Amino acid sequence: MMKMLNWIFFLIFLLGAVLQFNDPDPVIWMAMWGAAAGACLLFGLGIIFRAVPLAIGIVALVWAAILIPEVVKSAGDLHWKEVFNVVTMSSMEIEWVREMGGLLIIAAWMGIIYLSSRK
Repeated sequence: MMKMLNWIFFLIFLLGAVLQFNDPDPVIWMAMWGAAAGACLLFGLGIIFRAVPLAIGIVALVWAAILIPEVVKSAGDLHWKEVFNVVTMSSMEIEWVREMGGLLIIAAWMGIIYLSSRK
């Protein structure tokens, strides 16, 4: 079950990296999503470098924490339906929420990989 979930997350993270091509700052986001996909690939192939998902997860958590003030500041003004129902970027506030959510998903899965790879 864990291996299957890992391959699903690998595909999600790989797709996330590809979709960043249209982002205003694509390189950093492609690197983040690509690194998460790479960690899943290594884990899926049985190549365990515990420091890899740990480092990626920490970077994702810190990055998400940096976005928290912007998300909190604009939370009252957000049209929450647009966060989930509209594909295009209609405002920077919505982009921050989506970015933070993606980073938290990456951090969570990297944590699971890290804990699963303990001997």
